[in-house]
Amino acid sequence: MGSTDPSNHRRNISFRSAHRAKSHESAHAEEATPSVGKQIDHPLVPQGLVSLIDDQDELSTVIAHLREVGRFAYDSEFIGELTYVPKLCLIQVASAEQIGLIDPLAPLDLKPFWELIADPAIEKIVHAGQQDLEPVVREIGKAPANVFDTQIAAGFIGLPYPLSLSKLINETVSVKLGKGLTFSHWDQRPLSSMQVRYAADDVRYLVLAREKIRQRLEELGHAQWAAEECAAQCDPKLYRFDPEQQYLRVRGAGGLPPRNLAILRELTAWRDSAARLSDVPPRAFLKDEILIDLSRNPVKSVDKLDRVRGLPRPVEAEYGGQIVEMTARALALPEAQLPATRDNEPTPREKFRTDSLWAVAQCLSSGQSMDVAVATNRQEINDFYQHLTSSSDDSAPHRLLTGWRREALGETLSRLIRDQARIDLSWPDGSLRTQSVT
Repeated sequence: MGSTDPSNHRRNISFRSAHRAKSHESAHAEEATPSVGKQIDHPLVPQGLVSLIDDQDELSTVIAHLREVGRFAYDSEFIGELTYVPKLCLIQVASAEQIGLIDPLAPLDLKPFWELIADPAIEKIVHAGQQDLEPVVREIGKAPANVFDTQIAAGFIGLPYPLSLSKLINETVSVKLGKGLTFSHWDQRPLSSMQVRYAADDVRYLVLAREKIRQRLEELGHAQWAAEECAAQCDPKLYRFDPEQQYLRVRGAGGLPPRNLAILRELTAWRDSAARLSDVPPRAFLKDEILIDLSRNPVKSVDKLDRVRGLPRPVEAEYGGQIVEMTARALALPEAQLPATRDNEPTPREKFRTDSLWAVAQCLSSGQSMDVAVATNRQEINDFYQHLTSSSDDSAPHRLLTGWRREALGETLSRLIRDQARIDLSWPDGSLRTQSVT
């Protein structure tokens, strides 16, 4: 595959770069503004100065400390809108004793740190940590292990899912974090005092928050459920491009019939390769809606591509032949090789029933001090109903009938559908409670 001129794709992401610069300047104009909350004095909250680590010996010392204490908070800052692989700019770690900011832009060998993230003997505490865990799979080919995600765990103790870090810390630790610096220039050196402060605060309270959440999980009997869901975030498949699954994540894929889905599958795999070669994010290289248009209205010759609205002309010139080739390959597939699809459009009666089942799932979740979003969603409940009432022989268990979801929701919902159970609702102490009665 030939290389295309990256300047076109750089123009596609220039708006995001400008937005980052504007946000950076706005935030740093408030450099002198004091922190919103006062740092608390607690044995699990590190005090003192923040260490800036840009030397290999310093990194080795920090890693040795984290291994010794057995658990630590972990976060990272990166810029994701400019390159295919997000640019890692900062790694934050915190134990109960100290906070360290590791500089990935310094000449450091980070492999020992990634090995630490993959070590099942050491607990890593993250918040919404998928993007922070991805480099482990990419850099050393191993899965992250022993991860406790506070955002996920919060969904099992009567808090909304997903919940921002600032709201979680305020709820569990009673500390108000300052305004975040999501779009800061984290690749600038030296880091400003504001960047250092906010980067440190991203991990400063996580060890204490984890302890508060643990106590509540044990009171509710949900510790194992949360552990299973956190462990699921360590699956390496989540962090690798899978052409057999990635096309289903393209916005608008759900409305395509099998033959058009096959075209989308081919084009999605092609887009990923082309974006990797041009070193830009796939959606910056070519938007999802253009892929959907190309899949819904197959183009069989290069001279017809100029009719595709929004298709960048440099992409058309460089890759037009490949787009047509991928389309033709999908159109030529035998029926047996087309992506499987199901007609999930329910009849009015089925829609009423699945709406009712969704309402029950929400009540069951709330009655167990669990946010339904951590377990399932409206579409999955529709699929679950179809799974249970379909006459087809499908031996594969539905996700709601596996793992902790079966205990929390799936078993009760399936028995309810079969008229083998009822659910009683009550409101003691201002909280919804549910009881399944067989």
